[in-house]
Amino acid sequence: MTPKIPLRLAAASALTVLLAAPALAQQTPAHQSPAMQHGQGGMEHSQGSIQHKMPETPASQAYMESMDKMNRDMMASPMTGDADHDFASMMRAHHQSAVDMAKVQLRYGKDPEMRKLAEKIIEDQNREIQQFDRWLERHPPQQAAR
Repeated sequence: MTPKIPLRLAAASALTVLLAAPALAQQTPAHQSPAMQHGQGGMEHSQGSIQHKMPETPASQAYMESMDKMNRDMMASPMTGDADHDFASMMRAHHQSAVDMAKVQLRYGKDPEMRKLAEKIIEDQNREIQQFDRWLERHPPQQAAR
């Protein structure tokens, strides 16, 4: 015979598990770096509990460095609560990462179509970075509405 669990207790337990799951999934064991782990035959990029096995090539390392730089740059500009300012600030760092990755493609890539796309990305993203910079100069962050 199965013991009866009060409905409130079951609901509270389920809610606790659901609320704790995202936080638990993001925890990284103390022996792991949240950035890169070098393993045999490749490197593992660890983001929370998700790991990606990658070859240790100069291009792969350069792509990872550009993404790590983007994450650092985005974290260096904390959210102000002003949705417009935060968008411009975060997207500027995101676009700079796209430029950096496109430069890696031009350095190591061979495919003519991808090289042409990388050149276009550099041109387009640099133009948009300049637009973000001009907007950010004219618009200091506003007090967030509560």
